[in-house]
Amino acid sequence: MTSDAARLLAAARGAQEAGQPEAALAAAWQAFDLAPGDLDAKRLLARLLRNHPKLARPERREALTRLLTDRQVDPTHIASAGWHAFLADETVSPEALAARAEADPLVHHLLEQSPVAWLEAERAFTALRRRLLLSGRWRDFPRLVEALRAQATLSGGAWLRDEAEEAALADAPDAPIAATYAPPPWSASAALSFADPVTLAVAGQYRSWPYPPWSRVTPPRPTTLPERVAALDGGRPSDLPIAADLLVAGCGTGREAALTALNYPDAKIVAIDFSETSLAYARQRCAGIPNLEFRLLDLHRVADLGTSFDFISCSGVLHHLPAPEAGWAALAAVLKPGGVMQIMVYSGIAREKIGTARGLIADLLDRPVDDDLLRAVRRRLLEQAPDLLADAYDFYTLAGIHDLVVHRHEDCFDVPRIARAMDSLGLELLRFVLPTRHDRALYLRAHPNDPCFRDIQAWAALERTAPFLFAGMHKFWCRKPLV
Repeated sequence: MTSDAARLLAAARGAQEAGQPEAALAAAWQAFDLAPGDLDAKRLLARLLRNHPKLARPERREALTRLLTDRQVDPTHIASAGWHAFLADETVSPEALAARAEADPLVHHLLEQSPVAWLEAERAFTALRRRLLLSGRWRDFPRLVEALRAQATLSGGAWLRDEAEEAALADAPDAPIAATYAPPPWSASAALSFADPVTLAVAGQYRSWPYPPWSRVTPPRPTTLPERVAALDGGRPSDLPIAADLLVAGCGTGREAALTALNYPDAKIVAIDFSETSLAYARQRCAGIPNLEFRLLDLHRVADLGTSFDFISCSGVLHHLPAPEAGWAALAAVLKPGGVMQIMVYSGIAREKIGTARGLIADLLDRPVDDDLLRAVRRRLLEQAPDLLADAYDFYTLAGIHDLVVHRHEDCFDVPRIARAMDSLGLELLRFVLPTRHDRALYLRAHPNDPCFRDIQAWAALERTAPFLFAGMHKFWCRKPLV
């Protein structure tokens, strides 16, 4: 990287910390123009575009296409920015939109790489798909139809349809356009049985709707577990091994497990889940990752692995258990002394918006959950409160909307509950994690004597004063003391 590009990257980070996204993005684009192959330049630009997609400009469409297909960049970070750039300030006829979409590689990759998570783009292409189906013109746009088919696989068929579309699909169920409405279901042969009714219901949900849907992961910068823990611990050296034993508990469709295995290439990763269809999805997506093994296992029976672990990651799982602290205790029991955990759990305060959404759909939930019900949930929310969940990524897939507002069981946390659980399990807080560089800078200005983010009282106060800061869950690291 040239000195000019490095200077611009530093300026972009400074503007990001200062809460100046336009200036940050302008500097990041300049750095990218000077060093388009630099990993830091690409990823900083992608993070800024993820957080501020409306700042994407049509003249950057070619660069956005390159970023979207770059294996070093997460496509979900680029997708909404790409849609803003493609649809910016243009009102075109459906015929013109279809022609543009058929010819534009940006649209193909946007549809194939990530669920469409911007409401205006979903509406535009739902209407376009309807027109192509009912007019029979879909045959004139084969590349677009193929991209829409890939999108249906990612979204699970979340886009809405009407009675005229249903009738047309019934008349031609095997036509290529039909595959743009619903993907084939995932299936697997093995299955676990459960005595607890909550566990049985939650497992059933994830068997039918594997979660989360994803297309590919961006390889993180390789590191080792001791290096990572030292960075979290203010630079204090860690005695953890490089060839560590890692567990991903409740791995779902394998995205986190893949990232963990690529992040720690010298470690051995075991990933467990109780949904056989989720694991079928995971094994397909993660084929070729040599240090990753998937096992069908209930988290409560983790001791059956006969192994203890240097690191355990459990993200978005504990709050769906019948007794979250009991599940956490099962994991803590197989954590080695000196080992660390990364935990993510729902914040009850931050989930209040979800409670509002559930109130709007309460009358729909008296019938069994199926794809039609989930689309009806989306339709109701779009009709009555279109802005309520429009910024939630999970709103745009069937598995996601099920997980977001129609979940079988949810038991949220607050910071005092997290603290009590760590105390009872003999764990110590290593660090709580804030979402962005700007958030971290604000915290450090308010708490300059807490550079490792370990003040539980400050964390609890932050949840009360800025609850939606944790809308993406409380994320924190904790450690089992050596003695």
